Amino acid sequence: MGVECGLVFICIFLIALCAITHYSRKSPLPAVCWVVLFGGLYGFLQAHLILQLPRIVLNPDVILYLILPVLVFDSTRKLRLKAAEAVAWPATVLATLGILVSMFVMAFPLQVFTKIPRMDLLLFCGIMSATDPVAVSAIFRVFPVPEKLKMLVEEESLLNDGTAVILFSLLYARVIEGHDLIFSNGILRFILSVAGALLLGVAAGAGCIFLMRSWQALKDHFIAPLLPLIAVYLVFCAAQGGFDISGVIAVMAATLTMGRLVRMIPREELPNHMDTRFYQGLWDFLSDLANAVLFFILGAEIGSHTAAFQWHTVWISLVALLLSRSVVVYGFGMLFNLFRCRLPFAWMHVLNLGGLKGALSVALILMLPEDYQYRNLFLHAALGMCVFTLVVNTLGVRGYLEKVDFGEAG
Repeated sequence: MGVECGLVFICIFLIALCAITHYSRKSPLPAVCWVVLFGGLYGFLQAHLILQLPRIVLNPDVILYLILPVLVFDSTRKLRLKAAEAVAWPATVLATLGILVSMFVMAFPLQVFTKIPRMDLLLFCGIMSATDPVAVSAIFRVFPVPEKLKMLVEEESLLNDGTAVILFSLLYARVIEGHDLIFSNGILRFILSVAGALLLGVAAGAGCIFLMRSWQALKDHFIAPLLPLIAVYLVFCAAQGGFDISGVIAVMAATLTMGRLVRMIPREELPNHMDTRFYQGLWDFLSDLANAVLFFILGAEIGSHTAAFQWHTVWISLVALLLSRSVVVYGFGMLFNLFRCRLPFAWMHVLNLGGLKGALSVALILMLPEDYQYRNLFLHAALGMCVFTLVVNTLGVRGYLEKVDFGEAG
């Protein structure tokens, strides 16, 4: 495809995104869900009909290193610190102990019905622990949802992604490379990965703000919005590729550090309200565009998949996923209610339905070796779960929010 054709394709793609965004405003499904379906239609037409359409390939490195950092940065900067701190304990527990429980609960029925070895299933279940609440977050804008619940959904998802990537690296070494995985060593490596990511992120965030103040660039329309993005990508690449620690948690730490330090800067050095809106609008645009590209690529990957889906495994995986999510959310939710950290059942229902699966899980599966015997099987199951949760769970969340009164529900 020549440069001219490529540019025309990009313009047509962007026009299609604009049209989807416009016409989906009154739809029960958010725009991102329609983007996935549009991508699926495109992938199907490209693979099954005699049309000279460019092939869209889901490259895991593009997802991990190009798209994920800006999405984590955008989600983290939108966290309202007081509300986020109030739900930090349940979010952390759900994203650590909850993921471990979910892995084993999900793996049990899969092992019974598929006869796949346990460690391979734990690798798959760890990958599928990553969540993507973007569609649910879009629905939250339509309904009066408590701020703490919004923060809990976002915070749990961010921490889930960080934990999922760490678990993937640990279980990849055991299943694919054949290294021994001792439980105590795995826990120690997990703790070191999180601690190292936090230290690296704090240092990067502080360095970015120091540089911006040294250059007196907080009011500069070019430097001020660009330097934080540079810091985010550098810290992610250094963490994930250089130090083999959690890039997601490093980006979260860097973003939160930048936010806290900016609040300590004298008012006269800070940009005015209009400049701040410009910076935030630019970051919102980049995040929305990255999400749209991500979900279109995911849909195209699903639609262009020519191998026969192993529906038996897909349905078993889906049931196991829903079961494990329910066990974790309601089980830990009731434990929280025994202590001071109260979690109303109405919130648990939203959390349970909000455990959507996205492109990160698919990208991690695509990072498995092509000759790995369960790669295609896991890919089929992941693609099926992504489509189901993005459509059915999203509609479930919307239907529940239309009926629930959070004041009466606690």
